[in-house]
Amino acid sequence: MRRLEFSYKLSAFYSKPITEHRFMFRFLPADTVRQKIEDTDIFIANCHKYDIVTDSFGNKAVSGWIRMQHARFDLTMSGKVITGIDIFEEKVRSGCSYDFFSRQTKLTEAGDNISHLRDEFRLSRFDSDYKKALFLTENLFDVMRYDPRITKAGDTAEQALMKGGGVCQDYAHIMLSILRSEGVTARYAAGMLLGEGGSHAWTEVLCRGYWYGFDPTNRKLVNDEYIRVSCGRDAGDCLVITGVMNGEATQNQQELVRVARC
Repeated sequence: MRRLEFSYKLSAFYSKPITEHRFMFRFLPADTVRQKIEDTDIFIANCHKYDIVTDSFGNKAVSGWIRMQHARFDLTMSGKVITGIDIFEEKVRSGCSYDFFSRQTKLTEAGDNISHLRDEFRLSRFDSDYKKALFLTENLFDVMRYDPRITKAGDTAEQALMKGGGVCQDYAHIMLSILRSEGVTARYAAGMLLGEGGSHAWTEVLCRGYWYGFDPTNRKLVNDEYIRVSCGRDAGDCLVITGVMNGEATQNQQELVRVARC
């Protein structure tokens, strides 16, 4: 186990002033079997009201309202977490169905490139879903190159593989696509990783009654260097911020994540 401290800053800029901004911020760490949140502080500039809620995937989120006119949204969050309590993230809950994590989405649907890579990997030779996920974690690294200039946020797994590179989101989507093509139950996970930069994404796989985290971008299992924040069918379910507002404006956003040992 280890204790980590984190800080997160999100700034969103609007091309024109907006009002009556109702938002959902989905980047709030919560307790799992692998991690325990010791402390979390949140500050949202000019926020009239906010509540902590839980979405349909069990993720904690901040639901808020900024009534006044503004052209910028600023949120900062910090806290401390104990990680590495166990090697898995979650135990299957009695009576819960996870079938929707076995089905492809628009972002993970397998095309010719995904299907060809799946055939090349011959995952059917492995006798467990865990071994299939571990093989992909170790070998997608050789198929893709990490380069944030190659893909866009809305690119599918098929498009990313065709381009031959991308970011952590793309690695996770490709892994999900291949696993789901094999009938494996798997989901997208988002969070923070030891160091400084942006948010991170990986894949969680249901194996032997437990959800395990696999990080194909860094070629390793999720361990005590990771702080998990959310999960979903794909990146669309884990968008950091969504909302509605009065006013016609385009939005650009920046985020900065810092995670360090206490």
